[in-house]
Amino acid sequence: MRTRHADRLWMIAGVAVAAVLGVVTWLLLVTPQRTEATELTEQIDAATAQATQLRKRNVELAAVHAKINELTRTRDARAAALPPDSGIPAFLRQMQASGNAVDVDVSGISVGQPTELEEVSGVWAVPIQLTAEGTVADLGSFLDRLQSSGQKRAVLVENVTLEGAEGKELSLNLSVKAFVAPPVGAGAPTVTTD
Repeated sequence: MRTRHADRLWMIAGVAVAAVLGVVTWLLLVTPQRTEATELTEQIDAATAQATQLRKRNVELAAVHAKINELTRTRDARAAALPPDSGIPAFLRQMQASGNAVDVDVSGISVGQPTELEEVSGVWAVPIQLTAEGTVADLGSFLDRLQSSGQKRAVLVENVTLEGAEGKELSLNLSVKAFVAPPVGAGAPTVTTD
């Protein structure tokens, strides 16, 4: 009987040792591996999401890069529209040539002192007053030319006053601002009308 009792104790001890070994194995070997596998899965998910965002950004950049020549031309045209000096004599000749092209007499030109724009750092506005005389259709064509994309200079028509009787030549008084972007630190552009 004692042997039987000893065998039973050995069997219980064996089962207990096996259970302890199972728990220790689970805690020391399996659980860390599962935790590491979970962390790796999370890292894979994060990397996949980041890769998706980067692919999307690459597509966007490729679309922008495809337009680089167009954007460069636009930038250069806008930069040319803001000359580094006042260029008023050439601009006034251009306005008179535009007037002559559509049978409008441009006269009474006066140029004011440049003022720096608060909204755009480094850009100055040169106020110009002028009178244009012609028929309604010709004056309309003159204004179209002054504001069209063919205008090589950044210009804002601020005020327009039309005077005269219908059926006769009309007088159009214009207040215009021509914009200038002198080099940084150069201060106000010098305005000459020669």
